[in-house]
Amino acid sequence: MAGYVLDTYAMVAYLYDELGAETVEEVVESGEEVLAPFIAIMEVRYKLLRELGDDIAEPMSVLMGWPMQVVESYPEWGHTAATVKAPGRISTADAWVAALALLQDARLVHKDPEFDAVKGLNHLRLPYDRGRSRA
Repeated sequence: MAGYVLDTYAMVAYLYDELGAETVEEVVESGEEVLAPFIAIMEVRYKLLRELGDDIAEPMSVLMGWPMQVVESYPEWGHTAATVKAPGRISTADAWVAALALLQDARLVHKDPEFDAVKGLNHLRLPYDRGRSRA
């Protein structure tokens, strides 16, 4: 069993010093197992590429230096993601993220109200107002 699964916007909140960044830092430094879904890492990377162009080495280095395990796809996870996605109230990427948290009986760290529709999901909700900095 894992302690936490990080969603894309949990990682983005930390990298951009948004509201909830301190909570993400506490989770990462908690000593509990932290999982990062492959699709969330991809989403962070494309968001950084859109905003910074090719100059993403530093923020990705920070992210990949965290004590977390990046989890790659496997068949049971794909099946569970399809089950989560089937009702149609969640994006494909978020279905993968939620499914990993469900399979691992882990707490999902996120800032997306879309996850509220997933039954049985254990949440650690960050403030939903993306983009507002703590500063």
